[in-house]
Amino acid sequence: MLDYHLQKLLDSAKKEIFSGKLPNYIPLLAQVNPQAISIAINQLNSDGKFDMTVAGNTQLTFPLMSVIKPFLLLYLLEIKGINEIFGIVDRQSTSVAFNAIPEGKPANPMINSGAIAISSLLPSYEALQIWLNQQSGANLSLDREMLASVRSVANRRNLAIASQLQSLGIIPNPNHALNVYEEICCLRGNVQDLAKIGTLLLNTNINTNKSPNIEIVLEIMTQCGMYGASAEFAQDIGLPSKSSVSGALLSIIPERAAIACYSPALDAIGNSVAGIFLLKNIKSYLL
Repeated sequence: MLDYHLQKLLDSAKKEIFSGKLPNYIPLLAQVNPQAISIAINQLNSDGKFDMTVAGNTQLTFPLMSVIKPFLLLYLLEIKGINEIFGIVDRQSTSVAFNAIPEGKPANPMINSGAIAISSLLPSYEALQIWLNQQSGANLSLDREMLASVRSVANRRNLAIASQLQSLGIIPNPNHALNVYEEICCLRGNVQDLAKIGTLLLNTNINTNKSPNIEIVLEIMTQCGMYGASAEFAQDIGLPSKSSVSGALLSIIPERAAIACYSPALDAIGNSVAGIFLLKNIKSYLL
């Protein structure tokens, strides 16, 4: 039954795509098919196992970009602990732009300055990639062409952010922090991969990574995960979520399901137009 409703919703979501635009500041992201769309729902069943329901072109792969940020935070909380992570980044919502140059300690790990700050604690992108794939069964890989495209941008605002973080005494090595941050953002997969790693945030008994840190990540996602629309999204939809400039969108129904969407046409804030439409309309079938 969910398969039928999902396909109907996907057909309706395709009509929403025309109100969005592709991002133009990363060359390769501006070249993707704006009509591309897919969704995967990884849902815990009554037997304590996960069922994957998919629709759309689920073979499409895409760079995770900012959708990786909750998993960066979770991994570092697991290996470094709360005190070290929140010693260099806060856990508060903010009205500043996601790519604002910080004037002090970054407000949260979902904005670029916060994610770059904690990326300084990651030894390499491979550490996170291997952990995610091993824990979830996903098959994330580094998209080197996208990474080169990201680094080809003349006005690299993230470079200025990393330099500012060093000048504030928050990170010691801006080159390392920025390199790792850009690499993890260019980890690539399809919606099934995103839905698989999403289950690491469910905090169920089946989750081998069951941890109190998951609740911290979900709280920050709810408050800060949807750029400037986070507060409105939390009120309207109420699911911990994280969006991405690539058009990827992940939402979590705690202890129930991970919902992964991909549609690269974005609204003015930077969130996937079709992805938000799908989430608004799929909730009633899952709750």
